[in-house]
Amino acid sequence: MTAKCSLGSEAGSIRDAELAGRRSVPRRLVLIGLACGIAVASSALAEETTHYRLLLQIEWSAASHPHEFPPAAHFSDLVGANHDARYVMFGDGLSASSGLELLAENGRASILLAELEEAKRRNRVGASFAAEGTYTLPGSMSAEFVATKRHSRVSFVTMIAPSPDWFTGLAGVDLAPGGTWIDSIELPLWAWDAGTDSGTAYTAPDVDAQPRKSVRLLSTPHVLAASGLIRLGTARLVRTR
Repeated sequence: MTAKCSLGSEAGSIRDAELAGRRSVPRRLVLIGLACGIAVASSALAEETTHYRLLLQIEWSAASHPHEFPPAAHFSDLVGANHDARYVMFGDGLSASSGLELLAENGRASILLAELEEAKRRNRVGASFAAEGTYTLPGSMSAEFVATKRHSRVSFVTMIAPSPDWFTGLAGVDLAPGGTWIDSIELPLWAWDAGTDSGTAYTAPDVDAQPRKSVRLLSTPHVLAASGLIRLGTARLVRTR
């Protein structure tokens, strides 16, 4: 049995871009692809609990993103969680939480972890997980976590550093659509702007956005090519047992 998403012709456009070896996709396709896995493998009916490995393959570098590529570039420590549909770590058009703001601006996870603990108390989050950041670019990051039928979605974030308030991650990926655990899924990683700082360059001064803006896909020249947005890499989720 294969878990599927209904994207119609848009899915074909994204698949065609990937097959052609392109690392950039028009913004309209990005927003559609965020909500739905494109390359989803088959699995048996979902057990109550299962284990996943998250692997980030990072492409962000001076070669792939040459515009003003910063010194000491790195990704901060990653923070993630498995959760139900009520919890939202971030989303296009939504306001960043205090925890996301601190992580996106400074790479510090303390408030976001506290928010996850509160969501856990409300039974919206199952558990949080973490991965060590990296200065090796291109490079990789990885983490392992447990998913349950009650908390079958996963979200994570890591800061693009240095930057005003930019980050990458995934939000609300459903690992058991229709009650079936997916064996593997690979999704692109895009750059996001938390909307909390007014800076428009990697090393811009720290100036709060007044008024605050909503979270949105970053669309500055740092992540743009003639064909569209340039991804920062890919995130692969693999069911291990």
